[in-house]
Amino acid sequence: MPIDGTVMALVDIRIAVDADVPAIARVVHDAFAGFIPLIGRAPWPMFQNYPARVAQGAVWVLTEGGAIVGVAVLQFNDDHLFIETIAVAPSQQRRGHGRRLLDFVEGESRRRGYDETRLQMHLTMARSIPLYREHGYTEYARSEEDGYHRVYLRKRLRDADACR
Repeated sequence: MPIDGTVMALVDIRIAVDADVPAIARVVHDAFAGFIPLIGRAPWPMFQNYPARVAQGAVWVLTEGGAIVGVAVLQFNDDHLFIETIAVAPSQQRRGHGRRLLDFVEGESRRRGYDETRLQMHLTMARSIPLYREHGYTEYARSEEDGYHRVYLRKRLRDADACR
């Protein structure tokens, strides 16, 4: 217990199971709903088939005190790990959960033998870019796909490991 007598909730990251799907959908919806007015439609993560992604073993959840407060959805490609989605419940943001998920993803990427981790985001989500830059991600492209203006970021893990 901390010196001030408060109780700290246990934070854990684990692979998602079928029973987690409603909470996963809620966290993703709540995390991205604020972007709908900026983009003019729902962001891509809100359209994911989470039951299928969970069944494929591609979704991890961050829990605090047993409640799901964050989500990471990953895609395992031949030459890199792609982060499809990282989402944290709005009430839990600015508490380090996004960094925890990103650290976990990079560890998972290394564990699986990848030299690079990539992600993309809508241009209106640029406020997240500083977090990724702090973690060593660099922008390598921008494009428009299906009306979504995207920014592409990557981190070369081998280069990052050499700097440690």
